Amino acid sequence: MIAMAIACEPKLLIADEPTTALDVTIQKQIMELIARLQKKHRMAVLFITHDLGLVGEIADRVVVMRHGEVREEGTAAQVFGAPRDLYTRALLHCRPKLDERPVRLPVIDDFMNGEGALPNALPQRTRGYTPDDENLLVVKNLRKSFWLREGLFGKREFRAVKDVSFNLPRGKTLGVVGESGSGKTTVGLTLLRLHRATGGSAMFEGRDLVSMPDREYQAYKRRIQIIFQNPYASLNPRFTVGQILLEPMRIHGIGASDHERTKTVQTLLERVGLPAAAYHRYPHEFSGGQRQRIAIARCLTMKPEILVCDESVSALDVSVQAQVLNLLQDLQDEYKMSYIFISHDLSVVRYIADQVMVMHHGSVVEIGDSDELYRNPQHDYTKTLLAAIPRGA
Repeated sequence: MIAMAIACEPKLLIADEPTTALDVTIQKQIMELIARLQKKHRMAVLFITHDLGLVGEIADRVVVMRHGEVREEGTAAQVFGAPRDLYTRALLHCRPKLDERPVRLPVIDDFMNGEGALPNALPQRTRGYTPDDENLLVVKNLRKSFWLREGLFGKREFRAVKDVSFNLPRGKTLGVVGESGSGKTTVGLTLLRLHRATGGSAMFEGRDLVSMPDREYQAYKRRIQIIFQNPYASLNPRFTVGQILLEPMRIHGIGASDHERTKTVQTLLERVGLPAAAYHRYPHEFSGGQRQRIAIARCLTMKPEILVCDESVSALDVSVQAQVLNLLQDLQDEYKMSYIFISHDLSVVRYIADQVMVMHHGSVVEIGDSDELYRNPQHDYTKTLLAAIPRGA
């Protein structure tokens, strides 16, 4: 799509969230390409995005909008260095920072209601694995290959995941990062058996999820859930929110009756910050952030022990992203769930993960404590990823 837009050498390029779904290294390449074309053809660029760090690096002038109105306008240096509007200041403080890790992220309402505090004034959260942690999932040498056709009768093996190993303790978060195509999502889908593993093992309470017969695995489906990347495609548009949440409970026999299940669903909707009226509404009536909350509520109906979050906040603006991250943290603290948090946003992973696993071309190139890995990366690829993070103005 980007190539199509710039092929005609336009005088004005309107770029509407062009890098939202891209990892940091590809994003950097795209922005360098646009900058070269802009200089060569004297092209003007109207860049629409919720990535404040990226705006701070590329923009000459910045316009901040809310509810259809312009709240602030000025040079990038002025808006990011000395913002005048309360909403602008709130936006800048909502995004996770690489050098700070508050217990809770500030959200827009905190600032607009006059309750916001600077992140460095908030208590800091300690992350990391400890020797006393109980390993809930132990993955060893996990492999996944796809077979591609070549010619009329030939086929070629594509190794999407190569000998991936890691431990996931109870109540902890493993962050998985890497470029698009590095195998992050394939690892998550293989653990849920949405892809059949080619080899390796995934021991869950002494049982191997990879080699387990389908009939036996049925009992484990409820205990391992996934929040898919796209909240616009992961919910059935023909079902109301109530039906979406009730269906898995009926399938797995959770609750003694529909009346009891309905009460549970209404409690969960309230728990994820949605009004009771959402029960009777359809997915298209909600924003992206609200849909992602519905997807989280659907997972919680199963009372899972492991939750795979596949780019679950990548399409959300910084304020809604902060709300969802706070929600996930609260749920983990309350229910002792373990997360496999897959993302290309390294700032978000730095905030939420206890341990980080870096993947490249299907292999694990580095794995370690979150703070230590960001402070002192060992592998060249990890250093490249961290260097590509937009730092803002």
